[in-house]
Amino acid sequence: MEQVRNLILTRKPGVKDEDINITEEMLGIRFPNKYKQLVNVVNQAEVGEWILFPIKDSQRIHKTFDDIVKNNKDTDLPDEYIAFAEDGTGDLLCYRVSDGAMGEQIYLWNHEEGSVEEIYKDIEEMIIDLS
Repeated sequence: MEQVRNLILTRKPGVKDEDINITEEMLGIRFPNKYKQLVNVVNQAEVGEWILFPIKDSQRIHKTFDDIVKNNKDTDLPDEYIAFAEDGTGDLLCYRVSDGAMGEQIYLWNHEEGSVEEIYKDIEEMIIDLS
């Protein structure tokens, strides 16, 4: 993920593995490897029009209060999806959960239509495409 880090304008620091592990436990899932690599180097990245929900950072709690756990509490998403980014219009980027693990594929949830479609093979492809 270091190779695409310079494509992201956000300069917020990444989070520790312990914080990622706590978030995974709270959501009852395991994040994809490339997503974990990204949040290790930059938390709450902005990529194109998308703002990624932060992982709660134990060293910067006040700056990460609106984290991925909070943003997945009351959504209209089908249960097998976890949202990780928003664009400010109500649309969300999601990962699909199967047996407690997320695949690398990224899905767009269109809030107006209530539909979900795969749009990227992984977060690295998304960052390259939108930068």
